[in-house]
Amino acid sequence: MCGFSSGVEMDLDWSIRVRSYADLPRGGDLGLVSPLNDGALAALIDVTGHGLAAYSVAQTARNTILGNTFLQPDKLLEELHSTLWGTVGAAISLARIHYGFLDFVGVGNVRVLVGNRSLAAQPGIVGKRMRTPKLIRATFLRDTWLMMHTDGMSRPKSIPNGNAVTAANSLIDELASDYDDAGVLLLRWRNTV
Repeated sequence: MCGFSSGVEMDLDWSIRVRSYADLPRGGDLGLVSPLNDGALAALIDVTGHGLAAYSVAQTARNTILGNTFLQPDKLLEELHSTLWGTVGAAISLARIHYGFLDFVGVGNVRVLVGNRSLAAQPGIVGKRMRTPKLIRATFLRDTWLMMHTDGMSRPKSIPNGNAVTAANSLIDELASDYDDAGVLLLRWRNTV
């Protein structure tokens, strides 16, 4: 949870759930939420391939993100492209969350929804081939879900009831493929109690 104060007391309700392919101990899908003074940075990574090799590339991407949270998502994606150059590459979506809006950028097949609006990632593979990232700004109000999911999970018709943890668990349990790593990140602003 991350507190936000600017006349409105809000917390982020968020969860990440990842299941590795064929119950391998590690895989290439990885998510993170990094709380910031004015909101948070959210990312979901889907490295090409499976197992420990993919996990290693995902950890490199994670460390790059955590070391550069001050960058806007488009600049951070360029940094990731440089860092992952020469690896198998990855699909990556990034969102800088503020109360009222978010800035999004993505490359590859990590799908992103804000409420019912789909945010389009650019084609390509971070670390292999990528166009200059284009930042998308979207409205992001209280109780609206931000959902990111990898191609190892089918797109849900709706977000299950409950908090982010129970909803993310339900989505992976019901919609994850048995033939790929699967990851989902759910996040929304909630009023503090």
